[in-house]
Amino acid sequence: MYRLGRILGRVTDVLAVIGCVAVVLMMLHITLDVFMRLIGHPIPATVTIVPHYYMLPIIFLPLALAERNDAHITVEVFVQLLRRRWQQALAVVSWAVSAIVFSLLFYQTLLDALEKTAVGTFMMEVDWKIPIWASYYFLPVGFALVVVVLLYRIAVTLMGVESSLGEVQHDAFRDPHVGLE
Repeated sequence: MYRLGRILGRVTDVLAVIGCVAVVLMMLHITLDVFMRLIGHPIPATVTIVPHYYMLPIIFLPLALAERNDAHITVEVFVQLLRRRWQQALAVVSWAVSAIVFSLLFYQTLLDALEKTAVGTFMMEVDWKIPIWASYYFLPVGFALVVVVLLYRIAVTLMGVESSLGEVQHDAFRDPHVGLE
């Protein structure tokens, strides 16, 4: 389990870095396009490449990192009033529900990506035929990794073993005495 967590943590980090590289490439691409427009020679297909090959990896590849760092939006108004044991149980239940939802998202987006691949989806930009079918795979990859991270967190919690994912612990699992002195 320890080794699996380390591998999963590394894969999560790599996909987050790819998302960061996509941000830098997008900034360079758009900046160059703006400059080229000023001299009358815009970069063709910028309007197609940016949303399909930059924005999708920026949004979907780091999803598992957000889950690992417990950075998704949560509202814990009533949960904070419960005993720690109930908070922990609800955390596990919420991870399980999230895993189900992300599994459904993975399945549907994978079907969409396979369909787009089969028909060779592309967009026309001026005289350029730009294939965009490959960009549809960013979604299922991101969703699949979130599911694996969630299942790992559930398994580690239920088995009572130490996690090696490098995640930020959920509030319900933090030591209540740390920082209170």
